[in-house]
Amino acid sequence: MYVMTAESRDSNAKVKKLRREGFVPGCIYGGKLEETLLIQVTAREAAKLLREKAIGTQVLIELGGKKQSALIKEISTNHLANTIEHLSFQMLVADEPVNAVAQIVLLNEESVSDIVRQTLFEIPIRALPANLIEEIRIDLTGMKAGTAMRVEDLDIAKNEDVELLTHMDVMVFHIIDKTSIKEEEPAAEEAAEGEGAEVPEVGKETEDAE
Repeated sequence: MYVMTAESRDSNAKVKKLRREGFVPGCIYGGKLEETLLIQVTAREAAKLLREKAIGTQVLIELGGKKQSALIKEISTNHLANTIEHLSFQMLVADEPVNAVAQIVLLNEESVSDIVRQTLFEIPIRALPANLIEEIRIDLTGMKAGTAMRVEDLDIAKNEDVELLTHMDVMVFHIIDKTSIKEEEPAAEEAAEGEGAEVPEVGKETEDAE
């Protein structure tokens, strides 16, 4: 399991100052905690977490020499500054089910000669921490046009230890025959170009005649 190293954070520490010093503030809540734990991780550690894990997935947080299992609940980012602003985690308890997310990953898509249209990228689930599933991998090798897969077709749908929090008939992906995709008709393109043609000014000819 992914391990993230964190440090305890002083409640009086200014968040802006922490960020200037290269840290990202965060917190851990829930589980059997009596109060929320304030933490901080290095910006480098936070960036690595963002690259390798997704919201709703499980991590081990190493804090004060101990490791505790937790769920990533939120990763707040500043897209303009390209920085991570805050991290939130939910402490996990072995005998308490929790809501999480299973990512859908299509493998060997390049081996399919037709067009693969993926419409579902993650499935919300509920399970005990030991039964959480982070990735659903689907091998597309050998699949042809006309192939389609819904949630009910996935192996996870048959797993009695995991509750799926989505409809079974939701489409995951389907493969379309690339020859059925027609290029836009030239007439349609000409019509679109004609919409931008100049329109004669009303009354122009009258003014010239005068």
